[in-house]
Amino acid sequence: MARLLLILSLLAFSVQAAEPIVVKSGERRTAVVELYTSEGCSSCPPADRWLSRLVTTPASDLQVLALSFHVDYWDYLGWKDPFSSADYTSRQRQLGANNKQRTIYTPEFFVDGMEARGSGNILEKIQQTNAERPPLPLQLTVSRETGGLLLELAAPKDIDGPLHHRYLVFENQLSSDVRRGENAGKQLHHQRVVRYMSPALVLRGINRHRIDIDPAWNGANIGVAVLVTSPGSLRYIDALQAPIAPLLDGEAYSNL
Repeated sequence: MARLLLILSLLAFSVQAAEPIVVKSGERRTAVVELYTSEGCSSCPPADRWLSRLVTTPASDLQVLALSFHVDYWDYLGWKDPFSSADYTSRQRQLGANNKQRTIYTPEFFVDGMEARGSGNILEKIQQTNAERPPLPLQLTVSRETGGLLLELAAPKDIDGPLHHRYLVFENQLSSDVRRGENAGKQLHHQRVVRYMSPALVLRGINRHRIDIDPAWNGANIGVAVLVTSPGSLRYIDALQAPIAPLLDGEAYSNL
């Protein structure tokens, strides 16, 4: 019993001793590419594959936060997407309204909240964003806590006008064997799938947010991000992202 308690205490110490991960704004503003997709949509796999190629582009070429949001309005047509969420559908509707769209659809891409059709248009918008300097110096610190993650975002105290921010968790290397619906019989592969999105929070000088770790997440493939926008996501300010596998290594969640 004493030996078991010693082992548990050593594991707890290793968790506490994990070095926080710190990322800061760079010289270029990060473009945010959002794909709204569904495993129930036969037109979506090519868009998913294109996004997967985009995330392998070196940061020296393109500074991008790529996110894949799986919507739920296809879930009632034969196949329920295991990664879908009504919250992501609501977000797509908000962006569609911002763009004065009559309807939303899949697959649909947005770059910094602006609808973008075609790979050339997406890449052009990314390059336009990268040509700008970040308007705010931001610093994101991610620390490990028992059962969760603590994210701290530092921003200037004298922020000009109200700004919002959201914290996100994304996962790579996901796949599904689709048994029904338009993609029946296919094995689909996904990158940068959003697994958690916080509510919109008012941006202050120091901002803290805790995220509980979901046992369904594979710790080796998890990353976190923070997105800063104007209220209603009408204007994108900047984004930071970080892989967090080092924080999850060597303790109970390493077998997720």
